[in-house]
Amino acid sequence: MKQRTMCALVLALAFPALAQTEPPLEPLVPGSAAPKKRAKKKAAPPARPESAQTQPALPPLAPLAPPQPTKTLGVLVLAGVPDAAARVGEGLRAVLKLNPSVKDAVPLQAPQPCTTEACWVMAGAAANVDQVVVATLTASALRVKVIDVSSRRRISQALQERVSGDPAEATAWAQKLACKLLVPAGCTGEVMVEASPAAELLLDSQPLRSGEKRMVPVGVHTLRIKEAGAVSSKRLAVIYQRPAATPVQPPPAPAAPPPAVAASPAPVPSPPSTAQPAPPAAVTAMPAPAPRRTWTRTAGYATAGAAVAAAAVGLWFGVKSRSDLDRAESGYRANGAYQPADLDALQSGNSKAHTANALFVASGALLAASAVLTFAF
Repeated sequence: MKQRTMCALVLALAFPALAQTEPPLEPLVPGSAAPKKRAKKKAAPPARPESAQTQPALPPLAPLAPPQPTKTLGVLVLAGVPDAAARVGEGLRAVLKLNPSVKDAVPLQAPQPCTTEACWVMAGAAANVDQVVVATLTASALRVKVIDVSSRRRISQALQERVSGDPAEATAWAQKLACKLLVPAGCTGEVMVEASPAAELLLDSQPLRSGEKRMVPVGVHTLRIKEAGAVSSKRLAVIYQRPAATPVQPPPAPAAPPPAVAASPAPVPSPPSTAQPAPPAAVTAMPAPAPRRTWTRTAGYATAGAAVAAAAVGLWFGVKSRSDLDRAESGYRANGAYQPADLDALQSGNSKAHTANALFVASGALLAASAVLTFAF
């Protein structure tokens, strides 16, 4: 073979091998070779603080139930004028029921004179109340005190000087003091003054239009009237009054539809009858039965006797109750505090008083049943 042919054959085999390229090897030691270009990474957004991160949702809290009324208050008014005492007592009971913890406010009965805290505590214990609210109205001042029956001590008091004997003003001041002591939310009343269009009205230095209704705190306010160059002022008593309950009547029942009237067929003429008329029936008058006496009258007499017996036993328990209470009061006045024997007498008197009341109620019920059994049957 010629030498030129051999060179051509070697070159033909070497060119394909040179055309193949091997992938570059990664350097074993970083930085020993030229740095490789890398794509730029986008900067990560800054991490949010822990407070800004989403917190797991908490379950909704159940609404708090309103406090249930648990206390019973007794109201005792000491005033020289009976009309003022009655109206002040009614006004105090109205505002005391605004306290959500008060279940009821009842009037108290106490022997006269009853000017000591021991007497007030006894009146509250006899009526089974938790606290006693005492309003004392004198010629120049009104004082309201709150006495706790269980601890036998005064909780709070308030004083208002220069109170007139007018029942409306005394009631307004008494409500203001009672709300200050026992109604944290306060008490308000409605004011409306009718005046001529030319008159200028100022209620506690605030403009007031004629016929305008405004809610203001209870108490005595100053109304100033300017008309035709003359200025006059008067005291305006604002009293809280419980809203009257509106009776709810059921809707009237729908009227019943008129009954359907069926069409009657036309009468069919009957043939003439040849039968003879029947003879009239004989009517015999029967005597009325004689009235019979029943057992109800006897039962009515027996029930009346039981009613009299129950009333007599109740009267005995009432006398014993008064005796025990008087003995406890005498011991307190003599020693300055209740002794164990006085407390036992006080508890015994209250128990006998409850028994007497129950017997009187039973006697009345038996007497009513006796009247029904004796005369109704």
